[in-house]
Amino acid sequence: MPTRPPLLHIENLTTSFHTNDTVVQAVRGVNLHVNQAETLAIVGESGCGKSVTALSILRLISMPPGRFDSGQIKFNNQDLLSLSEAGMQKVRGNDISMIFQEPMTSLNPIFTIGDQIGEAIIQHQSATGAEARKQTLKLLQKVLIPSPETRIDQYPHELSGGMKQRVMIAIAIACRPALLIADEPTTALDVTIQDQILSLLSSLKKDSEMSILLITHNLGIVAQFADRVNVMYSGKIVEEASVDSLFENPMHPYTRGLLNSLPKDDSESKLESISGAVPHPAFLPKGCAFHPRCKDAMPRCQQQPPLTNTTKENTHKVACWLYEEGGESL
Repeated sequence: MPTRPPLLHIENLTTSFHTNDTVVQAVRGVNLHVNQAETLAIVGESGCGKSVTALSILRLISMPPGRFDSGQIKFNNQDLLSLSEAGMQKVRGNDISMIFQEPMTSLNPIFTIGDQIGEAIIQHQSATGAEARKQTLKLLQKVLIPSPETRIDQYPHELSGGMKQRVMIAIAIACRPALLIADEPTTALDVTIQDQILSLLSSLKKDSEMSILLITHNLGIVAQFADRVNVMYSGKIVEEASVDSLFENPMHPYTRGLLNSLPKDDSESKLESISGAVPHPAFLPKGCAFHPRCKDAMPRCQQQPPLTNTTKENTHKVACWLYEEGGESL
């Protein structure tokens, strides 16, 4: 049977921020895709461009100072960068939704939970206030908030951090989006609540065949939750693979460094670290941006950005001069 085309396909996306002093490229020539009903994780250290990539998809970058210098963002084969603002407003919250970081501050403190969930339903589904309230109660039940009849009229300050995150999820899925972008959905939550939130997202994905783009720095969450993973460093995708392939055979030195920094089962083993720090995006080194921190760096790494090479199965890609040149099969 023919394979279904990707739900989301990003090609050569470059997003920059322009100031009086300099130009900062936060996302540099990114290529990625999200298939139907799959979870793709983008993983990397803080400041690598993960959230800017997510905000670029929904065109939530302030312009100025932001700018899309190149690329296409195709959703259901329609280029989102070519849509008018009115066209994007129809996509946001309806076809593509986003769970933003920090549920403590993402909700409006002067509106009730019910009003904030119902707003998306009224705007995108032309529902009446009564219809929106009825659907909101069902959503609160779906995200496993206890006593929804009481919670619907409460304000954000009356809810715990875990409940606020569930409310954010309810808002995001209110219009049954085809793609859910989850930007660090478990940040600032304790381990037990993290597990509950991830279980909830897994259940929602299974029930609705929704695709998820998961933005995270936590490789443990990636291993538990994702189907495929893209590793990002200094605005570029440096490795792409299935979760199993990445954990069994990490190819990029940066990926290996991330995995080596995870706690081991052996309590006597010392945690390894990646030397140095992520370079400032306005002052990236020449060649491969990772070479000043790389144990395997060669002279060529200091001069030329690496090409992206692909394994014979065309499922594991890596941008590194350690592997065969020219993008040919390894």
